[in-house]
Order: sequence, then structure tokens, then C-alpha cells
Amino acid sequence: MRRIALLAHGAGSCPETVRRLLGPAVPDGVAAVAVDARGSVDDVVSRLAESARGRDVVLAAGVSLGAHATALWSGHGGRAAGLLLAMPAWTGPPGDVAALTAASAADVLARGRQAVLADIEAAAPDDWVVAELRRGWATYADDAVLSTVLLAAARSPGPMLAELARLDVPTAVVALADDPVHPEAVARAWADAIPGARLAVVGRQAPARDRGALGRAGRALLAATRPAGGVSGSR
Repeated sequence: MRRIALLAHGAGSCPETVRRLLGPAVPDGVAAVAVDARGSVDDVVSRLAESARGRDVVLAAGVSLGAHATALWSGHGGRAAGLLLAMPAWTGPPGDVAALTAASAADVLARGRQAVLADIEAAAPDDWVVAELRRGWATYADDAVLSTVLLAAARSPGPMLAELARLDVPTAVVALADDPVHPEAVARAWADAIPGARLAVVGRQAPARDRGALGRAGRALLAATRPAGGVSGSR
């Protein structure tokens, strides 16, 4: 059976971005499979299940909406030897953070992605998050498609704390400090809810120097969580 790591990107992002951010968590000799995570969280859960069918999933990892989908996939019977949940955005029903995503969807549809990106870059020049956002948004066919994807994400519920409490897999939760769209408090709540989970908080600018900082932090947590012989290593 083929050994794989499933990687799920965030809303408005793309497979190449999640490979950069979480790829270092994938062990040597394990194939990374980056799923198409565009659409609602239910759509992403279905794609994770399809990608996992008939394979030995050594690691399931997601960032933002991809983290939501990865947790839900695992809670609904998806089997992986370990989970890496990076930068979760909300828990349960969409709230204020989701409303920010919905507002971005409306703005993209009204003014176009280039105008929206120009405003974001003016407010945060040289921010690595903005650079990744520009790369990700460029992969969408047009502004209407991007807006639809962002809106679907904004309307998608995250896992409930009770669902997270039922996960029985070694889990690393990684937060990005000082990120209003992916609050550290949400990551802490997830780590507290998941039995045995470990939490790491990565400095806001750490990925500017090393795009794989989130993945490396998650790999270190899983290595500390797993028994001897568990999954470790880097790509």
C-alpha cells in the first residue's frame, strides 16, 4: 500500500502554497498529495477521503480551512498516523473571522482581485502572508471564481470542540502569532480540546525567513508526541 501525506490548503490558496508551508512535516520516503481545497469544507473533506482511499496515510496536514477539513475528515473516520492542524481560523459556526473572509469575497467581486491586493499590500508591505495570498489568488480563473470560493469558505462551519475531543490521533496544532484571521486563541482551544495534542506558536515573521517554519514546528511536535518508531523526519 502506498504511503502518503495528505496536505490541504486554505481558502483562496493553492496546493503549491501548502507544499511550501507544511511540506517539511512530510517524512522521507512518503509521497505528499496536495488536495484541491477550493470550495466548502464539506467539499474538501470529500476530496481528502477520495485521496486517502486505498492508501496508508502517514500524515494528514492542513492550514486554515484545510485544517478545519483535516480535523473533520479524521473525526468522520479518516485514518492517519498523525495530524498537523496549522492556523485554524474558527471553531463551530462561522463568526467574526469568517465575516472577514466574506467581506473579502464581496470586495473581490466588486472591485477585482488586483485592486483588493493593492490595498492589502499598501497596508502590509513586504508581508509574507500577502505574498502568498497574491500567488494563491493568481491561480483562480477569474474574480468571480475566487469570490465564490472565498464565500463558500466563509459559510463553512469549523469543527466543534466536542468533535475535536473525540480525535484519537497524535496531533500537532500550530498557530501563527499576531494573525487576526487565524487567532492564536482558536489554536489554543483546539489543542486543549484534542486529547494529547501539542501546541506550537510560530512567530509572525518566521515564515518570511523560512516558508516551512509551520511544517517544521509541527514535525517537531509530532516527533515528541509519537512513540519510538513513529513518523519523523523531513523532506
